[in-house]
Amino acid sequence: MGGLARFEPLKDSREFSSVYKEAKKWHCDACVLFYKPSSENKLAVVASKKVGKAVVRNRAKRLLRAAFLEVCDELEDGIYIMVAKCGLIEISFDKIHKNLRWSLKKLGCLK
Repeated sequence: MGGLARFEPLKDSREFSSVYKEAKKWHCDACVLFYKPSSENKLAVVASKKVGKAVVRNRAKRLLRAAFLEVCDELEDGIYIMVAKCGLIEISFDKIHKNLRWSLKKLGCLK
């Protein structure tokens, strides 16, 4: 099983809280990335209302998911949360992808 199918969605608010408290985090132009090593693979993509109206938030989340999909096979097991930043949809997909890859490298979760 490859791609995003490897990652379960992160739903429980307690899980979110524990990741926010204990995880390593890294800021890039596109998003804030949280990574917590774990035996299970989970992913959450979050966009607050600061990012924009619903259409803009959904586009931002789709862009982040697509960029994550390109690197997800090279990742260590763990829980990942990506929080979209304002102005994300103005950035080119290539730059988002490079930013995400750099952030993952900095957090030490690329194999």
